[in-house]
Amino acid sequence: MRALPPATAFLLLALACAGDEPRRPREPFDAQGHRGARGLLPENTLPAFRRALELGVSTLELDTGVTADGVVVVSHNRRISGEICLGPGGERLGEEGGALIRDLTLEEIRRYDCGSLNPDPGEFPEPPRRNLPGTPMPTVAQVFDLAAELDPGVRFNLELKVDPTVDETVPLERFVEVLVDLVVERGLVDRVTLQCFDWRALELVKQRRPDLTTAALLSPRTLGDGDASPWLNGLSLDAAGGTGLGLVEAAIAYVDVFSPSWRQVTPGAKGYLGATVGRYQEAGLPVVPWTVNSPERIEQVLDLGVDGLISDYPDRLLEILGRRGIQVL
Repeated sequence: MRALPPATAFLLLALACAGDEPRRPREPFDAQGHRGARGLLPENTLPAFRRALELGVSTLELDTGVTADGVVVVSHNRRISGEICLGPGGERLGEEGGALIRDLTLEEIRRYDCGSLNPDPGEFPEPPRRNLPGTPMPTVAQVFDLAAELDPGVRFNLELKVDPTVDETVPLERFVEVLVDLVVERGLVDRVTLQCFDWRALELVKQRRPDLTTAALLSPRTLGDGDASPWLNGLSLDAAGGTGLGLVEAAIAYVDVFSPSWRQVTPGAKGYLGATVGRYQEAGLPVVPWTVNSPERIEQVLDLGVDGLISDYPDRLLEILGRRGIQVL
């Protein structure tokens, strides 16, 4: 018997572990470009968002921080990252990085070069990834403007980059206020999702604008050790019956979408939280896992029947969706 190709063998093994027949993803499907197109161009920059829009994503996924002068900028890190940005004079910032976003004005932040460095050449080989020296950190308003020019119907998934275990951002209430007000001022309430690993932020968003969509991010780190986790707004995995479904059902008053690591909804994977994608959907929660990059893994996660997927390589994701005949949102 001829051996199966490695990719096919991997997929069949994954499906066998799942114990279910492959399910067709929900349509229309939400194809999200992670930090724009992180695998192709410098993350969270206008060129990366432009590329994602040109490819045809349905949603731009990006990270947010608030500056000392109250401007919402696009940054995955709470401080200027030494893995992503060079200093105002082109100097390396070191492992600790630069100043906190909250301590810098927008004018100061724009002096950094956030396009010269590839944070992980092993994960993002060159090519297809290209560095773009001199690229500054953008504001969220600039991303909105770019999208209005290229694809007025695109959606936005904005993550509040906060950590409840450290004091490194503007106060959480202030963060939510500034970001929600920007979304409302731009008339984008119906096309924006606000996501966060710190579920306190999601409850604050709903208190301020109940009509805004929220997404609960989850990772093994934010689960804690079974006791009440500071990330989960006082909830604990043990009290929720040991399943991810119990957790998000306990937060259903302020959570609209469940966005876990792909492993947490993949039966047979290390970190699986005991509920299939279908069970979350039956509870009224669309499931949009992060961050899925290899073609083999994209195929596997699509076969779970998810509602969307976040990828550093939206070109790969969209090619597979097109080949499967899956309609994009």
